[in-house]
Amino acid sequence: MGSLGNLALMGGFAFSIFGTLAALVSAIRVSETLRVAAKRAFYATCVCVLIAVICLAGLLVTDQYRYTYVYSYSNLHLPLKFKLTAVWAGHQGSLLWWSLILSAWTSVFLFATRKLSRLLLSWSYVFIGLALIFFLSINNFNANPFEVWSQVVPEVGLQPLFPADGRGLNPQLQHWAMIIHPPLLYAGYIGFLFPFAIALAALIVRLEGREWIRITRLWTLTTWLILSVGIVLGGAWAYMELGWGGYWAWDPVENASFMPWLLGTAFLHSVMGQETRGMFKLWNVVLIVGTYLMCIFGTFITRSGLISSVHAFAESEIWIYFLVYLLVNLFLGALVTVWRLDQLRDDNNLNNVTSREGSLLFNNILFFSICGTMLAATMYPILTEWLFGKKIELRHGFYNIVELPIFMLLLVLMAFGPILLWKKSADRQILKKIRWGLVAGVIAFLAGIPILSQSRFAYFSFPVLSFLITVLIQDFATAIWQRSKRAKENLLSAFLSLVRMNQRRYGGYVVHFGVFLIALGITGTAFNQETKQDVALGESAIVGPFAFQVADVKQEETNNYSALLATINLLKDGKKISELHPEQRFYKASRSQASEVAIETHFNRDFYVVLAGLSDQHTAEHPTVVLHIYVNPLVIWVWIGTVIFVCGTLLSMFGHRLPERVRQEHSLMEGEPA
Repeated sequence: MGSLGNLALMGGFAFSIFGTLAALVSAIRVSETLRVAAKRAFYATCVCVLIAVICLAGLLVTDQYRYTYVYSYSNLHLPLKFKLTAVWAGHQGSLLWWSLILSAWTSVFLFATRKLSRLLLSWSYVFIGLALIFFLSINNFNANPFEVWSQVVPEVGLQPLFPADGRGLNPQLQHWAMIIHPPLLYAGYIGFLFPFAIALAALIVRLEGREWIRITRLWTLTTWLILSVGIVLGGAWAYMELGWGGYWAWDPVENASFMPWLLGTAFLHSVMGQETRGMFKLWNVVLIVGTYLMCIFGTFITRSGLISSVHAFAESEIWIYFLVYLLVNLFLGALVTVWRLDQLRDDNNLNNVTSREGSLLFNNILFFSICGTMLAATMYPILTEWLFGKKIELRHGFYNIVELPIFMLLLVLMAFGPILLWKKSADRQILKKIRWGLVAGVIAFLAGIPILSQSRFAYFSFPVLSFLITVLIQDFATAIWQRSKRAKENLLSAFLSLVRMNQRRYGGYVVHFGVFLIALGITGTAFNQETKQDVALGESAIVGPFAFQVADVKQEETNNYSALLATINLLKDGKKISELHPEQRFYKASRSQASEVAIETHFNRDFYVVLAGLSDQHTAEHPTVVLHIYVNPLVIWVWIGTVIFVCGTLLSMFGHRLPERVRQEHSLMEGEPA
């Protein structure tokens, strides 16, 4: 099975080279025969990589420990679901999984774009083929998961080893979120290759800007949504598994996944200016190229080992190849953009900042600023080590001071963007649409004075959020009321008609509402409470008005791990309101420990208990454990906001652009110039 996997990898590599060369010659000579040959070669590449992944999964499931990868990430008593997910648990396997997702995305792209311009497709195949060649060359020559154990035996030579059991999967990866999170994150990273390829191909063949944006709109939204969910699932995994009480720590690898999301979000907003007014053409090319480059940079950070992170793989020389690939794509993107700079001139100028075009420009600047400062801060330890011989890391305090104020400005802009008109908005009309938002913000500002000493972030966040949600609700309610009067419909029918007529616009409203809830949940972190205590059986740890009483402590044995379990009674005013069951596990194969956090979730707060182990004061007569306890307000709204965010994005994805006659009627109803 290992030999078949190796042959499949070599076949995929050969097909990717042939397909890329055929696509290049096809683009230069405008040969339809070679374009079809390239397309078929990429399909064959996908089949080969799929066979390789199936072979690796088969080796893991059948416990073939003579393969170093299987030995390193599996063991006899590992549950089947984790043996399968071990395919992407390690360095070599995750790169193979990356190649599978890349080749599968490529196959979907080949089929979905089959009716587009042949020359456009040929050039896009070239950029896609380069990615396939790069990753499959790494799979074959630098990170092959089909290597076998061997040893040198005197007078015999190199002989294979057959270990009886493996070292097992990292305990922190034995969690349901890690079954879903890495594939989604990879799919999000890889998916931005295709808008990148189409954008550069469109510039080469001089395709009109609105056309390539129309081609990539659904693709970009889908990829962006997948990346969004992947990032949030990573936060959920950190919250449930790592046991530090939070879900985002400004970790370098977290930042690396967030940076392409930032530029992708800016792009999705900015393209509206190009679709409607023929503006921001250069911005849009820079943003989509930058998004893909940040995806590669994220992989570079994860694989390099140059920056310490719980999410990163061990240090490897493979980072050099990723750096070269990153620079090659940067060069190609810059070269094509500069070469076709003449076709990136805007059709219209920005005449007034109090317009939707003005809000989109500020939106681009703010997202770019967040991404740029985050990139600089993430690379800061590498730069300080290079310059001064010592790594100096920037902690979460730096990010909170620098990034959070910019996010506040984005939330304010999120309220203004939908209410502004194209070309110019009358100041009186703007004031009319935000007046109740201003009132709500001022009330929240004054009411929040008592919390100023506790958290400046929360003190300013609540007024901004009050302003945002009030403006969103007012604008939506006004549109429903106007529709109801004009069409003589009841309010529910008017609401449904509005959404049906312009899913893209009102899907965006739903997305913004989801972002509001996520921001509300993040604001709650300003009021987190925590304690770390040694607590004996029958005694309690106190956090605010709540008592966490140790009711029971016991041991449990399984084939995979041994566990220390505690039963914690949650009390308020002496009355039991809940029961939590944290665990501390020792995994036998990997000889490592991991906590299983107990979380009690409510709409206003989470109760979060970590069993860190037995205390130094522990005795058989007086069992004593170490508890880390957190009371985290509003966390659930991060997860609820994400669900609403996803629903809004799906609504926007499948909404069509209104026909001109209907769009004019709809715009007049909302007070917009057609």
